[in-house]
Amino acid sequence: MNQQAIKPESIDERFSRFRLTTPGQVKAMQHSLESVGQLHPLLVRIDGSCYQLLDGFKRLYAARLLKWDSLQCQGVDVDDQTAKVMILTYNGQGASLADFEQAQVVYSLKKKHLLGQEDIARLLGKSISWVSRRLSFIERLDESVKVHLRLGKITCTHARELARLPRGKQEAFLKLIVGHNLTSRQSGLLIKKYLEAKTEQEQNYLQSHPLEIIEQAGVEAEVHDSRLSLQGNRLLKASRMLGHYQHVFIGQSSNPPLKELAALEEEILCPGFRDIVRKTGIIQSILKSYHP
Repeated sequence: MNQQAIKPESIDERFSRFRLTTPGQVKAMQHSLESVGQLHPLLVRIDGSCYQLLDGFKRLYAARLLKWDSLQCQGVDVDDQTAKVMILTYNGQGASLADFEQAQVVYSLKKKHLLGQEDIARLLGKSISWVSRRLSFIERLDESVKVHLRLGKITCTHARELARLPRGKQEAFLKLIVGHNLTSRQSGLLIKKYLEAKTEQEQNYLQSHPLEIIEQAGVEAEVHDSRLSLQGNRLLKASRMLGHYQHVFIGQSSNPPLKELAALEEEILCPGFRDIVRKTGIIQSILKSYHP
């Protein structure tokens, strides 16, 4: 290995497709470089007169923003296959890389270099099951999910949740996640409910009312307050669920308003509405002594 100063604009980024770098991470690195300078050299593969970056993408992007004249780089003379292995192994045995980043390298070793899982495992010093899990993960992902992941619009945790779905459904749920700015936990709840749905009608309703389903899932989660007795906790959970479904009913009955229902719809729904009114009266009488 030899160390030398290289102009940032002269560094080749072809291996950047194996890494995920967000604008926030680059901004943080920019602040670090301004404050303390470059503490560690970049790792580059020397290919003739070309310097291909293997490690240090955030430092490179930050240095370009700062318009630095040069960066200290450590050069290695290795083949393409070894270069990909080094992306995983150079920094803490790949511990800092996300599953998706690891999976992309493993997939490239399989597809481009025609290596079997045993060969990849041996090269990386990993178990065959480790290799298999990462191949399974990336092979299940729809291309649209990969693109959004590379652009930083979703996280690796979002991608892991989406990978549970058939490829034909991932793009639809990706739009829900991005459109509603869902967290990975909310996405997981929504996908879990979809996979548990028993009919196509349930699945369609879930996709049309994602926020309602997520809220409902939160209500149905275990509710417990250590200060309450068993009966008290049962009432707590029941009141939470009742409050949730009141909210749902009010929303459904006002958009569009009930008065816009067709005559046949009114005939079908009115017995249920009368039952709600009757039970509401019973609940009011039970709770009368608990409110001013």
